[in-house]
Amino acid sequence: MEITSEELKSKIESGESVMVAFTASFCGPCKMYKPTFNKLAESVEIPMYTMSVDEFGNQDYAVQLGIRAVPTTKAFNNGGEVFSKPGMMSENELKSVINNVING
Repeated sequence: MEITSEELKSKIESGESVMVAFTASFCGPCKMYKPTFNKLAESVEIPMYTMSVDEFGNQDYAVQLGIRAVPTTKAFNNGGEVFSKPGMMSENELKSVINNVING
């Protein structure tokens, strides 16, 4: 599910646990990564979103969050960033992040 910078900022500030894949429409690896990310998002309890960094309004917030490459996956919990990794991740890697980083 796609999220805007304003929605993400609100979720982070409220302390929600979320995982976000930062992507761009011009990015080939992003297009290959999104189906894996979205498939897993349907089966886990933590909200998982994609954010297109080339959408108007999202660029500045992505820069504030330190996005330097796409795709980049970040996880937030209790108002702070708890995980960040540039590049594509496998379904098993994503599950590991959810289990180890978000759920403790």
